[in-house]
Amino acid sequence: MCLTVPRRKFLMPKVLTVTASMGTRWEAYSQALLKKFVPEWRRVVVDGRRNWTPTGFIEHVIHEDVDYVVHVDEDCFVSSREGLLGLIHCLESDHSISAAGIPDGGSYYRNHNPAALNLYFVVFRASALRFAWQERDQWPHMRFQQSYAHEVLRQRDDLDPSRISWDEGEPYYPLFWSLLGTGGRFLYLREQLHPTRWSSVVQGADGAIAEHLWYLRQWFSNDTMPGHNRSNCSRYAEFEAELLARPDSSLAFQGSVVQGHGRRLWRRLTS
Repeated sequence: MCLTVPRRKFLMPKVLTVTASMGTRWEAYSQALLKKFVPEWRRVVVDGRRNWTPTGFIEHVIHEDVDYVVHVDEDCFVSSREGLLGLIHCLESDHSISAAGIPDGGSYYRNHNPAALNLYFVVFRASALRFAWQERDQWPHMRFQQSYAHEVLRQRDDLDPSRISWDEGEPYYPLFWSLLGTGGRFLYLREQLHPTRWSSVVQGADGAIAEHLWYLRQWFSNDTMPGHNRSNCSRYAEFEAELLARPDSSLAFQGSVVQGHGRRLWRRLTS
């Protein structure tokens, strides 16, 4: 398992990010951060407002000539170039790893099956994803196998047993059972709960890689969501204020945000 990020440079494989967007203003921020930290990665935004399915993003990128596909939710904001490149290097160093992400159980927000990954931030090896997609007709017959549990518990012995259910709790799980069933392994990343805005901070070898805010569909709500002690809109407002106050939030970055707002609004008007 790759535990540290080498300081030497390595030949960068081709990486594509894909986001299925509901068209909220946070799309502009998440895409601008991707452009800032990994400008060489191509970015694809899929309109998720109509006919959305959790795995529908795959058909929009599966034929692309890339080595890795990174699925990033609209409310997931990357924060470290070194962390992102280090994660890709981990998969380059161990070709048995078909995907990397956060277990979907055993944490504050998720009490489902930790052998599967939550889709808010997942790095897929493109070749493994292509093979799984070719076998998608078999997905309805695929189920969790107890043998999958050993690896996640070995890597993440800190998971909360009271928040684990070895279930079939999400419709996207067959994708992960397909990847595991063909001999692939997952790199199970760690996450930390942000102390004030109740977000999940994805951790890499050298620190935070991304931050996921949750409850996107109610980002504007003054309601206090379950498990929180403050309104949902105040959590998002805190993140935005902190992001724009950072010393590295340059005029170029803010310009990317403005352009992102223009693209998403145009998409909403024309589709």
